[in-house]
Amino acid sequence: MVISWILNTFTGDISSSFLYAETAQILLNELNSRYDQANGAKFYQLQKNLITQGSSDIATYFAKMKSDWDELNAINTIPSCNYGAAQFFAKRDEDQRPIQFLLGLNPSYDMIRSNILMM
Repeated sequence: MVISWILNTFTGDISSSFLYAETAQILLNELNSRYDQANGAKFYQLQKNLITQGSSDIATYFAKMKSDWDELNAINTIPSCNYGAAQFFAKRDEDQRPIQFLLGLNPSYDMIRSNILMM
């Protein structure tokens, strides 16, 4: 029943390549192996978007950055680990965000950026 529900969500061309999956787990594993790949072009575009504020005001710029950070986290997941490595990398990424934000600000904010970095 689960297999037919999943297959009915695809177009005919795609679903026909999964028709002979014996269990839902096998089907999900096959789907993951085919489609669970980080999109390099999307990753590049998101990283590029973090570079500059452009003509946006601060609130819009930050909201866009937050959205891009969330999407990057979804694309570039960190596997769980018993030794704390996942938490280390997550914290490292979180610590880089204020720097990314400050780096992307327009030159008109140079004085404010300098003051913040001095703190």
